[in-house]
Parts: sequence; C-alpha cells; structure tokens
Amino acid sequence: MEEHGSVQDDLWGINLHPDHFATNQWVEFDSMINIRPSQGNRSRNVENAELRKKIINIVDKLVKL
Repeated sequence: MEEHGSVQDDLWGINLHPDHFATNQWVEFDSMINIRPSQGNRSRNVENAELRKKIINIVDKLVKL
C-alpha cells in the first residue's frame, strides 16, 4: 500500500466499541496484524504505550458518535 502513502510499519489493527465511547474500553488493540516480532511487538495487542496513545488520539479526532 506504499503507493497510496501507507507503509506496513505504520498500519495497526484495532476494534472500536461504540457502546463504550469515551471510556478506556472504546478502542481495543487486539488484531492479528499487530503480531510483528521484527518491530518488537510479539502479541496481537499494541504493546507500546506511546503508540497506543497516538492511535487513540487519531481515532478520537476522526470518529465522532
């Protein structure tokens, strides 16, 4: 997808739970595409706390219920 401005290193899988909007359960980081040993992420979750914060900020800006 790099030809469209995206690179694999920047793509992360999340799930949104609208019934938990504005709570800490709103964004779930569980996805198979998150398993990336080469980037230090060895589970289905986004393990880096700073990266999780960035993802939440992007989601909060783009998604309004």
